[in-house]
Amino acid sequence: MKSMFNKSKTNKSDLIDYDKNVEFYFTNLINSIILFSLNKTELELLIAPAFDPIFELESEIDYAFTPVCFETIFRNQLIDVKFKPALLNFKQITDEIPSEIWDWEFIETEQNWINVRKKANELLTEMGIKTREYNDDFTTIYDQFGKTLKKGKNGS
Repeated sequence: MKSMFNKSKTNKSDLIDYDKNVEFYFTNLINSIILFSLNKTELELLIAPAFDPIFELESEIDYAFTPVCFETIFRNQLIDVKFKPALLNFKQITDEIPSEIWDWEFIETEQNWINVRKKANELLTEMGIKTREYNDDFTTIYDQFGKTLKKGKNGS
């Protein structure tokens, strides 16, 4: 399998910078798979003023598979490289969900969503991830006045 990461375009100091954030990249990847493992009711429980699970399903998976971030997780051995093909396959399956069914009404009924949810749960189990709880350690939450209620690990 060809690497998504072009080493010739990234210098060593850039890699060190990415390595500093590897815990965030790992959390983002696992969170994205967890979101796909949840059913409609479980996803609805995550709804908050600044958190739309449907938007997060789509955006987190794309960010999690940004080549340099994705490769950093394996380079730092947070996930065994043997899972890389299965993870890339999972990303492809999510990319194949037709745009017209990216909506609440289809999450429980469309076979694409049912298959993705099943695959997400299988993948998480194979990787030894026991919880299906979204990890918000890197999430900063603000009140309606812009005051920080919870500061994420990344300090932002």
